[in-house]
Amino acid sequence: MRITTQMTYQHAIDRMQASASQMEKYRRQATSGKKIENPSDDPHVAVRSIQLRSAVATHQAYVDSGKVSQERLGVNDSALADLVTTLNRSIQVALQGRGDTLGASERQGLADEINGLLEHAVGIGNTTFRGAYIFSGFAINTEPYSFNGAAVTSHVASTAGPINNLIEPGHSLQVNVDGNAVVRPTLDALLGLRDALNADDGTAIGSSLAQLQSALEGVNAARTTNGARTRELTTTLDRMDKISLSLKSLLSSTEDVDMAEAIMNLQHAETVNQAVLQTAAKSVSQSLFDFLR
Repeated sequence: MRITTQMTYQHAIDRMQASASQMEKYRRQATSGKKIENPSDDPHVAVRSIQLRSAVATHQAYVDSGKVSQERLGVNDSALADLVTTLNRSIQVALQGRGDTLGASERQGLADEINGLLEHAVGIGNTTFRGAYIFSGFAINTEPYSFNGAAVTSHVASTAGPINNLIEPGHSLQVNVDGNAVVRPTLDALLGLRDALNADDGTAIGSSLAQLQSALEGVNAARTTNGARTRELTTTLDRMDKISLSLKSLLSSTEDVDMAEAIMNLQHAETVNQAVLQTAAKSVSQSLFDFLR
């Protein structure tokens, strides 16, 4: 086959364009740190990357939900711990007030302290987390308890419904505490003790003491259950964090280039490009005098 000058020129141009394209590819990889910039660069890598990114996003949503649940359980525990402290103090006051050596005026002073503890306990019962009342069950926007100085009122008929949060695929965890089963008995016991102290009634004080002890058992049981859920969630989050790291590592290995390899490829491509340019320069160096000889 006859090799024309035009063919020589075109071949040189094609080689230079291919060499420049390859050099630009490796330059982009070394600059961006990514194997591809557009799906068309490598459809297989692009599809794999999309799948992994979707998996990472879905997994991260579960992790985020789990961390919110962890915060909620922590708020539950703080509120329950505060109730325990309040009840322990009220039991001490009840034991003191039951003594035969106290008169009406001394018991009146203890009643004032219990009244303060009662107001504090109502505040605990109205604890919120991210704007939602934690002891209201599903009625998260309704304040569960109020105190007018004489009586305590419950504003949510039932707080028993379990609120379950998804913490991993197929696994949910209850994050709420039944306020009417835990907080309300505490408020009733405190109210009963206050009224008994005001009435200077030793027998009623003894009955209130039993109520307080029963309420304390209920709060401690709820706190134990909440603690077990917290431990379960912590274990799950530890496992989810490990899976998250694995997915992100796999995504990185799919999308990211090995920088040492990318730089080496770029240097090689630059060397090849220089060789192509030099070869092309020699191949197309003919002038008009070459044809006139």
